Amino acid sequence: MFVDSLRSGAVLVTGAGGGVGLALAGQLAAAGWTVIVHAGTAEAGDQAVERLVKAGAEPLRLEVVSADFNRLGEIARMARQVGERHPSLDLLVNAAHTVPGPRRVLTEDGHECAFQTNYLAPYLLTRMLAGPLNKGHGRIVSISSVLHRGARLAWTDLTRAKGYTPLAAYGQATLALTMFTRALAKRGPSEFTAISVDPGSADPDVVRMHRWATTPAEHSADIIAQLSSPGLTVRNGLFYEGLLPGTAAGSAEDPRAQARLWRMSDQLLGLD
Repeated sequence: MFVDSLRSGAVLVTGAGGGVGLALAGQLAAAGWTVIVHAGTAEAGDQAVERLVKAGAEPLRLEVVSADFNRLGEIARMARQVGERHPSLDLLVNAAHTVPGPRRVLTEDGHECAFQTNYLAPYLLTRMLAGPLNKGHGRIVSISSVLHRGARLAWTDLTRAKGYTPLAAYGQATLALTMFTRALAKRGPSEFTAISVDPGSADPDVVRMHRWATTPAEHSADIIAQLSSPGLTVRNGLFYEGLLPGTAAGSAEDPRAQARLWRMSDQLLGLD
């Protein structure tokens, strides 16, 4: 397990109710961070904290926040809550992640489910927490995928009403997230850094799309923890494959595409 003795700041880990997010929360708490544990419901968050404490985490280093990522209003509420409690935030890990099923599903906000959970939610959180992250000279680490390299953004059909496949939906969401991360390096405040990463996965649905071997959650969490460490210098805006800089899709590097996605995302989310 990775232990970072250089920092004891505050971190929000989304998707910490289980899997990689839960394993990461445990590692960061052991390293001395104050960990804000996000789960889909307050009950799931309490259960996650209980598991972390049983595993040895110090209870005073753990907080719980909840939001259903299928509801944008709940994400905005959570962001305001975190910002009020932590006017200075050192780290945001966008670990909440979903794999689309065989049939297209829309959220109650009208977005394709994977696009909202894997892209719009971290976009909204990052934009709303930019102030605290700026004050904390923070870092944003977002889970993406190498599968974004073979994907495209359906600019006029982001809900994938035509030609839906799980791979196309998943690739679109991770491409958008990788592109947004790249744009943050150019447009975001210089006081914080942002990277995206494919740390591997233990999710059988993700593994099936990658056609790779399963990566244990603890190993994926260790990769994210190392990339989150202020003791490790990362290259702002880059996509990482494990601990090394990877190759991002050409479209993710396109400034015009980045600007178009930024504008479209603001419009979809009602941001200025």
